[in-house]
Amino acid sequence: MTLNDRHINKTSFTPSPAHTALKKAARVIGIMAGLIVGVLLWAILKPICRGVGWIISILTAAGIIYWITTL
Repeated sequence: MTLNDRHINKTSFTPSPAHTALKKAARVIGIMAGLIVGVLLWAILKPICRGVGWIISILTAAGIIYWITTL
């Protein structure tokens, strides 16, 4: 059985203005929440990554110094 235009266009949904406004408000709130979470993660994780970088550099330098002195 083949579908004709009457069967394909049977589900036509037109959102009400309130539904459209609710979707727009939910989208704005979602974007704002994402921005806040992103800024908080950036503010918290950036210093931690810098600290980890310094620790790796210090441990590497200490390892090289130890290796040179024990040759």
